[in-house]
Formats: sequence, C-alpha cells, structure tokens
Amino acid sequence: MSKKITNFVPACWQAGNVGYRPLKTAHIHGNIVRNMRNELKTILFLLLSFVFTNANATGQYPDKIIIDGKEYSIRNNPLEPFFEKYPDRKPKTNIMSSALHRGYIATFTLIDKKLYLTDIKINAEKKDSEKKWKAEMTSVFDKVFPGQNKVLMDLYNGILIVHLNLEVSFKDRNRLLIEFQNGTEQERRTYDNEKYEVFMDEQFELYKNTEEYKSEFLELMKDEEDDDEYFENKQEKEKFTENLIRRYTPNFTSKFID
Repeated sequence: MSKKITNFVPACWQAGNVGYRPLKTAHIHGNIVRNMRNELKTILFLLLSFVFTNANATGQYPDKIIIDGKEYSIRNNPLEPFFEKYPDRKPKTNIMSSALHRGYIATFTLIDKKLYLTDIKINAEKKDSEKKWKAEMTSVFDKVFPGQNKVLMDLYNGILIVHLNLEVSFKDRNRLLIEFQNGTEQERRTYDNEKYEVFMDEQFELYKNTEEYKSEFLELMKDEEDDDEYFENKQEKEKFTENLIRRYTPNFTSKFID
C-alpha cells in the first residue's frame, strides 16, 4: 500500500533558496514545455524517493545575483535555458556533488535593467601548497565565453525570485521578484513571507483558469504514468500534481498575472 504524499514537500525545499531548483523560469521556443515537464518529473522522483527511503533531501547551492553592488541568492537558475539550447557550452566537472546537481554556480549582475551573466564556477580539483589535490570552486567563465566579461541573458523570460535576508528565520524573510522579458527588467515587486504566500496562491488561481494550465496539467499527468504505483488513486495523484504546479506557478507563466 502506498504512502500518502499529496501535500508532502521536504523542509529544505520549502525555504526556496537552498532546495532543489526544479524549474527553468524561461521560455525557449519549442523547448519550454519539454523542459518543465522533465524537471517536474525529476521533482516527483526525488519527492517519492524521499518518502519511501526516509532519506534526507540535500539542499542545493543557489545561483547568485548582484544588485546595486550587493550579492543575493536566487531561487531560479536562469542559465539552464541557455545550456538547453547550447548543451556543448555547459562546463563539465568530474567532481559531482549531491548539493549541486546542475554542476555549476552562476553569478548574474543587474545593470541598467539588463540581466547579465558575469561568472560561472564549477567544483574542480587543484593542488594546494603541499601539492595535495583538493576540490574548490573555480571560475570557468573565460572558457565558456572567451574574450567576454559579461553576457546579456536575452534568452531569459521569467520571474527571478531573490532572497533579500537569508540570515533571518524563514517566516521573516523578504523576497524581491523581478520579471524579465528577453533579459530586460519589466517589473519588480517585494513581499514579506506572508504576502509572498498570498501572492503565490493568487497567481496559481489565476493561472488555473487558463487553457494553458489545463493543457499542462493533463500533459504532466500523462508524463507521470510510470509513477502511478506511488499513489493510492487518481484523485491523490491529481492533487499532488496540482500542488506541484501551485508551488512553481511563476515558472510556468514567466510573468506576473494580474
């Protein structure tokens, strides 16, 4: 008999900044639907593995953004769509970490309302002063983008979720949400934790009334047919899928819905 998991989300994912980054908040023509479905299937697999093995889900190192000279952690991974389109450009490392599934940490900088990539680091082996090998984060920006010091993220359409004060408790955190279209800032909103949850619920309810939501929901249900064994019935699976979309609504819409 399967365990009920309809409302289950590991605590380390609830925080939003260190949990698994499951969705790509950008549209690349012809790829976005496939990207999101594949990522949601990854979430589902990890969630189910967590439930049935009682394993501790490993938090993920977040990407960074520099705004007005200050560095913040972001919930999203804006560089993933670029690597989906140009997979040969993605830096490779032979040091795999359960805390860094995507294999790199990207740093972005907001300059004159434009989103630029300004650094990429991977875990690499280097010899220390005693000639011993050790792993450390190493910049590979010049290798991925030779001769450039920044790259405009003009493929990126989405809502970046910026965590403004990670040093405080989860319930006291503030988030800055910035909508980008073709790498250019369109709008920004700031929410405390309570208002952020209200915003997410409102966005989901608005999205749920669209034909796009209905189509995505049916496709996700179809894609998850291999995981039917984990659910007691169809209603449980539908509720789980709905909650999954609810948590990541901005990743599907890629813009604020009013």
